[in-house]
Amino acid sequence: GLGNRSDCMMIASINQETNEIKLISVYRDTYVYVMENGTKRLDKITHAYSYGGAQNTLKSLNEAMDLNITEFVTVNFDAVIAAVDSLGGVYIDIDKSEIKYVNDYIDATSESSGVKSSHITHSGRQKLDGVQAVSYPRVRYTAGGDYKRTERMRNVMTACLEKVKQMSVSELNAIADKVLPRIYTNI
Repeated sequence: GLGNRSDCMMIASINQETNEIKLISVYRDTYVYVMENGTKRLDKITHAYSYGGAQNTLKSLNEAMDLNITEFVTVNFDAVIAAVDSLGGVYIDIDKSEIKYVNDYIDATSESSGVKSSHITHSGRQKLDGVQAVSYPRVRYTAGGDYKRTERMRNVMTACLEKVKQMSVSELNAIADKVLPRIYTNI
Protein backbone atom coordinates (compact mmCIF):
# COMPACT_ATOMS: atom_id res chain seq x y z
CA GLY A 1 0.00 0.00 0.00
CA LEU A 2 0.95 3.63 -0.26
CA GLY A 3 -0.25 6.43 1.97
CA ASN A 4 -3.76 5.95 3.34
CA ARG A 5 -5.00 3.30 0.93
CA SER A 6 -4.00 -0.12 -0.26
CA ASP A 7 -2.64 -0.09 -3.79
CA CYS A 8 -2.41 -3.84 -4.24
CA MET A 9 -3.74 -6.70 -2.16
CA MET A 10 -2.80 -10.34 -2.43
CA ILE A 11 -3.73 -13.37 -0.43
CA ALA A 12 -0.93 -15.91 -0.09
CA SER A 13 -2.08 -19.47 0.44
CA ILE A 14 0.74 -21.67 1.74
CA ASN A 15 0.39 -25.45 1.67
CA GLN A 16 2.71 -26.56 4.47
CA GLU A 17 2.73 -30.19 3.30
CA THR A 18 3.93 -29.42 -0.24
CA ASN A 19 5.52 -25.98 0.43
CA GLU A 20 3.47 -24.66 -2.49
CA ILE A 21 2.54 -20.98 -2.42
CA LYS A 22 -0.42 -19.59 -4.36
CA LEU A 23 -0.93 -15.85 -4.78
CA ILE A 24 -4.48 -14.60 -5.23
CA SER A 25 -5.05 -10.96 -6.16
CA VAL A 26 -7.89 -8.90 -4.73
CA TYR A 27 -8.98 -6.11 -7.04
CA ARG A 28 -8.67 -2.75 -5.34
CA ASP A 29 -12.13 -1.70 -6.57
CA THR A 30 -13.87 -4.78 -5.13
CA TYR A 31 -16.89 -3.61 -3.13
CA VAL A 32 -17.18 -5.12 0.35
CA TYR A 33 -18.63 -4.04 3.67
CA VAL A 34 -16.05 -1.87 5.41
CA MET A 35 -16.14 -0.46 8.92
CA GLU A 36 -15.77 3.29 8.47
CA ASN A 37 -15.80 5.50 11.58
CA GLY A 38 -17.97 3.03 13.51
CA THR A 39 -20.42 2.37 10.66
CA LYS A 40 -20.38 -0.62 8.33
CA ARG A 41 -20.95 0.48 4.74
CA LEU A 42 -20.36 -0.78 1.24
CA ASP A 43 -17.11 0.64 -0.16
CA LYS A 44 -14.04 -0.32 -2.17
CA ILE A 45 -11.68 -2.69 -0.35
CA THR A 46 -8.84 -0.27 -1.11
CA HIS A 47 -10.41 2.19 1.38
CA ALA A 48 -10.60 -0.29 4.27
CA TYR A 49 -6.97 0.36 5.16
CA SER A 50 -7.45 4.10 5.60
CA TYR A 51 -10.34 3.53 8.03
CA GLY A 52 -8.66 0.98 10.27
CA GLY A 53 -5.39 -0.32 8.89
CA ALA A 54 -4.55 -3.91 8.14
CA GLN A 55 -6.92 -5.33 10.77
CA ASN A 56 -9.91 -3.53 9.22
CA THR A 57 -8.87 -4.78 5.78
CA LEU A 58 -8.60 -8.36 7.08
CA LYS A 59 -12.03 -8.08 8.71
CA SER A 60 -13.59 -6.89 5.44
CA LEU A 61 -11.86 -9.60 3.38
CA ASN A 62 -12.74 -12.36 5.84
CA GLU A 63 -16.42 -11.39 5.96
CA ALA A 64 -16.77 -10.90 2.21
CA MET A 65 -14.98 -14.10 1.20
CA ASP A 66 -15.78 -16.35 4.17
CA LEU A 67 -12.09 -16.65 5.07
CA ASN A 68 -10.18 -16.73 8.34
CA ILE A 69 -7.02 -14.79 7.53
CA THR A 70 -5.21 -13.79 10.71
CA GLU A 71 -1.72 -12.83 9.55
CA PHE A 72 -0.71 -9.96 7.30
CA VAL A 73 2.31 -8.24 5.86
CA THR A 74 2.03 -4.61 4.79
CA VAL A 75 4.72 -3.23 2.51
CA ASN A 76 5.15 0.07 0.74
CA PHE A 77 6.99 0.80 -2.48
CA ASP A 78 10.26 1.43 -0.62
CA ALA A 79 10.18 -2.10 0.81
CA VAL A 80 9.58 -3.66 -2.61
CA ILE A 81 12.38 -1.56 -4.15
CA ALA A 82 14.76 -2.68 -1.38
CA ALA A 83 13.72 -6.33 -1.73
CA VAL A 84 14.15 -6.45 -5.51
CA ASP A 85 17.47 -4.59 -5.37
CA SER A 86 18.69 -6.95 -2.62
CA LEU A 87 17.82 -9.87 -4.89
CA GLY A 88 19.91 -8.36 -7.69
CA GLY A 89 16.82 -7.57 -9.77
CA VAL A 90 14.09 -9.77 -11.22
CA TYR A 91 13.38 -10.97 -14.74
CA ILE A 92 10.07 -9.80 -16.20
CA ASP A 93 8.62 -9.94 -19.71
CA ILE A 94 7.69 -6.38 -20.74
CA ASP A 95 5.13 -5.91 -23.50
CA LYS A 96 5.69 -3.18 -26.09
CA SER A 97 2.40 -1.49 -25.08
CA GLU A 98 3.63 -1.16 -21.46
CA ILE A 99 6.96 0.60 -22.03
CA LYS A 100 5.74 4.23 -22.14
CA TYR A 101 3.62 3.85 -19.02
CA VAL A 102 6.27 1.95 -17.07
CA ASN A 103 8.76 4.72 -17.88
CA ASP A 104 6.34 7.39 -16.63
CA TYR A 105 6.01 5.49 -13.34
CA ILE A 106 9.79 4.96 -13.16
CA ASP A 107 10.24 8.75 -13.20
CA ALA A 108 7.57 9.26 -10.51
CA THR A 109 8.83 6.39 -8.33
CA SER A 110 12.46 7.55 -8.59
CA GLU A 111 11.41 11.02 -7.52
CA SER A 112 9.28 9.89 -4.56
CA SER A 113 11.70 7.21 -3.32
CA GLY A 114 14.96 9.03 -4.04
CA VAL A 115 16.27 5.87 -5.72
CA LYS A 116 17.74 6.39 -9.21
CA SER A 117 16.76 4.12 -12.08
CA SER A 118 16.69 4.10 -15.85
CA HIS A 119 13.99 3.78 -18.50
CA ILE A 120 12.95 0.55 -20.16
CA THR A 121 14.18 0.76 -23.78
CA HIS A 122 12.84 -2.44 -25.35
CA SER A 123 10.19 -5.10 -24.94
CA GLY A 124 10.81 -8.73 -23.98
CA ARG A 125 12.20 -10.57 -20.97
CA GLN A 126 14.70 -8.45 -19.07
CA LYS A 127 16.13 -7.79 -15.65
CA LEU A 128 14.37 -5.02 -13.73
CA ASP A 129 15.79 -3.15 -10.76
CA GLY A 130 13.65 -2.28 -7.74
CA VAL A 131 12.24 1.00 -9.10
CA GLN A 132 11.45 -0.59 -12.46
CA ALA A 133 9.85 -3.62 -10.78
CA VAL A 134 7.60 -1.38 -8.63
CA SER A 135 6.68 0.74 -11.66
CA TYR A 136 5.71 -2.22 -13.85
CA PRO A 137 2.55 -3.30 -11.95
CA ARG A 138 1.41 0.30 -11.52
CA VAL A 139 0.54 0.50 -15.24
CA ARG A 140 -3.22 0.75 -15.67
CA TYR A 141 -3.80 2.11 -19.16
CA THR A 142 -3.19 -0.93 -21.36
CA ALA A 143 -5.58 -3.70 -22.42
CA GLY A 144 -6.67 -5.86 -19.50
CA GLY A 145 -7.18 -3.02 -16.99
CA ASP A 146 -7.07 -3.99 -13.31
CA TYR A 147 -6.91 -7.71 -14.15
CA LYS A 148 -3.64 -7.17 -16.03
CA ARG A 149 -2.38 -4.84 -13.31
CA THR A 150 -2.82 -7.47 -10.60
CA GLU A 151 -1.23 -10.06 -12.89
CA ARG A 152 1.83 -7.82 -13.20
CA MET A 153 2.15 -7.63 -9.42
CA ARG A 154 1.86 -11.41 -9.13
CA ASN A 155 4.59 -11.70 -11.80
CA VAL A 156 6.92 -9.49 -9.74
CA MET A 157 6.19 -11.37 -6.50
CA THR A 158 6.62 -14.76 -8.21
CA ALA A 159 9.95 -13.64 -9.72
CA CYS A 160 11.10 -12.58 -6.22
CA LEU A 161 10.02 -15.90 -4.69
CA GLU A 162 11.86 -17.86 -7.40
CA LYS A 163 15.10 -16.00 -6.63
CA VAL A 164 14.66 -16.41 -2.87
CA LYS A 165 14.31 -20.20 -3.26
CA GLN A 166 17.84 -20.37 -4.68
CA MET A 167 19.53 -18.34 -1.93
CA SER A 168 21.62 -19.48 1.02
CA VAL A 169 20.66 -18.75 4.62
CA SER A 170 23.32 -16.03 4.88
CA GLU A 171 22.03 -14.35 1.71
CA LEU A 172 18.46 -14.51 3.04
CA ASN A 173 19.58 -12.99 6.36
CA ALA A 174 21.26 -10.10 4.53
CA ILE A 175 18.05 -9.42 2.58
CA ALA A 176 15.93 -9.69 5.73
CA ASP A 177 18.15 -7.11 7.45
CA LYS A 178 17.42 -4.63 4.62
CA VAL A 179 13.73 -5.39 4.06
CA LEU A 180 12.23 -6.24 7.47
CA PRO A 181 12.65 -2.72 8.92
CA ARG A 182 10.52 -1.45 6.01
CA ILE A 183 7.50 -3.73 6.55
CA TYR A 184 4.65 -3.90 9.08
CA THR A 185 3.35 -7.33 10.05
CA ASN A 186 1.72 -9.27 12.87
CA ILE A 187 3.68 -12.44 12.06
